Amino acid sequence: MVFVITGITGALLFAAGIMDLRSREISRGMILILMLVGLLGAVVNRSIGIWEIVGGALIGVCAVGLSMVGREQIGRGDGLVIIAMGLILGFRKCLTAVCIASLIMTLVSVFVLVLRKGNRHTRLAFIPALFIGYVVCVMMTG
Repeated sequence: MVFVITGITGALLFAAGIMDLRSREISRGMILILMLVGLLGAVVNRSIGIWEIVGGALIGVCAVGLSMVGREQIGRGDGLVIIAMGLILGFRKCLTAVCIASLIMTLVSVFVLVLRKGNRHTRLAFIPALFIGYVVCVMMTG
């Protein structure tokens, strides 16, 4: 069952990434579905403890807080998606996925700046990078 939920989450993150690339927004419906799947994954996954799950969700809560304080430098929707990922992956894997996504976005930002396709205020889609980080974490840890 955990394998199915992991796959569904990956498919939802992929779809959310496409939405983010096209419109720089994630629909509330998509966020709600991701949250529900995340909660289901937290209940079904017996391989990680409750504190690991809570810690994973808190990474997303911190991202939402940064969104509010930082005038949406990271989108609130991105933080909500990280909460859902954290419920499924737990603290360590979620932190790893977010770090991988941040590294990817750093490289993308450098290319955007070097190629003069944008400036430091250019908004980039973060969910596709989160999807890649999620896939890497799932494949590395099984």
